[in-house]
Amino acid sequence: MRTQLSAISHQPAAKSGGFTLIETIMVMVIIAILAVVVVVRNPFDAIKLRSAARKVAGDIRYVQKLAISNQTRAGMEFNGNYGYSVYPNITDLTNLAVSPGDPCSTNPSNKFVVDFNDPRCGNFENVTLAPSSATIAFNPLGSPVNAAGGAIGPVTITVTYNGSQDIIVAAGTGRVSMP
Repeated sequence: MRTQLSAISHQPAAKSGGFTLIETIMVMVIIAILAVVVVVRNPFDAIKLRSAARKVAGDIRYVQKLAISNQTRAGMEFNGNYGYSVYPNITDLTNLAVSPGDPCSTNPSNKFVVDFNDPRCGNFENVTLAPSSATIAFNPLGSPVNAAGGAIGPVTITVTYNGSQDIIVAAGTGRVSMP
């Protein structure tokens, strides 16, 4: 009889395949804490701001390359605080540049007009630009100039969406940077 009892008492307990109630509650608490952190510090706002700033900076570089390649004074005109238009020759504001396949270009005839509040540019809704009405142009050498062709100092464009990001166009060289 003694042998039978000791054999029964030394057998390991059978393992269950599920989670205990304590483990399930702990996982739910961790998920709740992470959800609160995401709601309080939404990382997507910073991503949207940085993405919009990169788009504007890239379009400024495009205008500079357009001026160099066409040997004209190409430019972009900021419209209100929501977008801009690109011109292959800034002296002719009736002739818009052709969009290089930009999904945010909202002009139906494929002209390069960007409106951040247009549904086609939905990723950038509520992004604003400052100064709200300005023109930046580049001469055939890629240097920033005003619409009349006179050299200008450094230009700062501020992109805003739950924070702000500056884009600086250096005087003389036209180097576009985002500090």
